[in-house]
Amino acid sequence: MAIYYTDSASKHNVPHEDIEYALFHPINKQRVDGRPRDVTFMFVGRPHELSRTFLEVGAAMRPDGRLEVFHAMELTDKWRWLLYAPGHTPWEE
Repeated sequence: MAIYYTDSASKHNVPHEDIEYALFHPINKQRVDGRPRDVTFMFVGRPHELSRTFLEVGAAMRPDGRLEVFHAMELTDKWRWLLYAPGHTPWEE
């Protein structure tokens, strides 16, 4: 699967490798409103296995099959609750 990054995904200088680790090893995720026909989630995960910090990553599965990352930064209070929400679920629901 190809991953595409919007300019806004690079706004906070999070390396793509860290974003991808958080995406594919999430602690939790929440579906959010996005563009029509997109399947959009906010993910919370570590940037790498041994990290003590967390990232929030916004990504959308586009109708053409592309995974588009549009947001990535250090975890903020807005999404911190996902660390404590029950369940770790896979991308496909």
